[in-house]
Amino acid sequence: MTGVTQILRPETELEIAITSNREFIEGCFYGKPRPGHPEGLVIYHIRDVLGNVDRYCDAANRRDLRLAALVHDTFKYQVDRTKPKVGENNHGFLARKFAGRHISTTPVLEVIELHDEAYNSWFQGHRKNEWAKAEQRAHRLAERLQGSDALDLYLAFYKCDNETGDKDKSPFAWFLGVMGKG
Repeated sequence: MTGVTQILRPETELEIAITSNREFIEGCFYGKPRPGHPEGLVIYHIRDVLGNVDRYCDAANRRDLRLAALVHDTFKYQVDRTKPKVGENNHGFLARKFAGRHISTTPVLEVIELHDEAYNSWFQGHRKNEWAKAEQRAHRLAERLQGSDALDLYLAFYKCDNETGDKDKSPFAWFLGVMGKG
């Protein structure tokens, strides 16, 4: 067993294929401690999110949430830091591109790509005091997710991702409120 499999404990053939990939492994060992991620390396964040999947989720969405957890932050190392972190230079986009080689389930791919968008919506309101624009952005996200039947999976994943490290709980609570679920 490699260090990655010892820490992440893949459970299916698909998880084994993902966690054995060279690009994935490289991404696991990227990162350093920072606000929201005192654990530093991506692999430890993934481990913590997987623990929350076990803690908060049921058998119906566990498989999909585990896949999203494994891949969601693993491609931060491929982002070109000299360019804006948007579009094809966003770690969520890069993660979805990788995941698409292994996963065909649209809701899972949407969650992987968009996993930070609710936080980004909140941050727009918080940083610039543009709460109306932040809510519009959050509603656009919800419309896209509802269109691909991914909203409930997204909310479950956001909870699992947000309950790690020293992340502020305010963005998640705000998004639930905007979605009428708070």
